[in-house]
Amino acid sequence: MRYLSESFAVGALRRSASIEQFLGPTFHGERRGVRWVAIEPRRNGRYAVMAYLSWDIGGEHFRDLLEFPPLDPQADDAGELLAEVDDPVEALATAERVTNAVRERWTNVGVAAEDYFDYVRSGRLPDPLTKDAATHVVRTLLITGGGIERTVSWWLDGVTRRTDVCTSAT
Repeated sequence: MRYLSESFAVGALRRSASIEQFLGPTFHGERRGVRWVAIEPRRNGRYAVMAYLSWDIGGEHFRDLLEFPPLDPQADDAGELLAEVDDPVEALATAERVTNAVRERWTNVGVAAEDYFDYVRSGRLPDPLTKDAATHVVRTLLITGGGIERTVSWWLDGVTRRTDVCTSAT
């Protein structure tokens, strides 16, 4: 079983174990990356919601997300603190609200790499995402009826992020 039920996720956090979730593709300029979110218990009894953006250098034989370099060469690879809260259920809700994480897809640390592997096997977004490539993605989604829900969400989120970057640059 890859994903934690809500009670198991909360239990892990209360035992001071971090949990994480793969969120899909992202971009920094022309660099294709991946993003994931983690909830990390702190020694002060609080829970940190952390966002990670890494350069997508992995593949079928290399998928340890923690080993990927930061997407932004100027960034610290320690991740970005999005929030720090007092309660594990509040941490889940906060992470889901600010990153669009899904309650049913939290994993133990290291297991989100399996979702990354699924993303690689399903086919990364074309890079660069030209108008023709984006059209191909949309056609593929229409022809196949979408396929696996999480793959569709990764692709659509990636197209949105990429087109937002292109639109804001013009």
